[in-house]
Amino acid sequence: MDSDEASRRIRQLLVSGDNILKNRDDDGRFARARQRFEEAGRLAEEHNLASSVGTIIALRLEQLPPARD
Repeated sequence: MDSDEASRRIRQLLVSGDNILKNRDDDGRFARARQRFEEAGRLAEEHNLASSVGTIIALRLEQLPPARD
């Protein structure tokens, strides 16, 4: 995956996570959104894109309630 493809995938994951939070009203929505945001973060790190999107991803993760174990 090149950096352009990674950028597109990161945007897709962020939108997907946002949509889950906005359009779902079940107990698992926070966990599913967190998974999307964390995957976006991993991709950003792997493709050296964290400097451009890392703050956005971190803010989304901070806004979620703490993860349940």
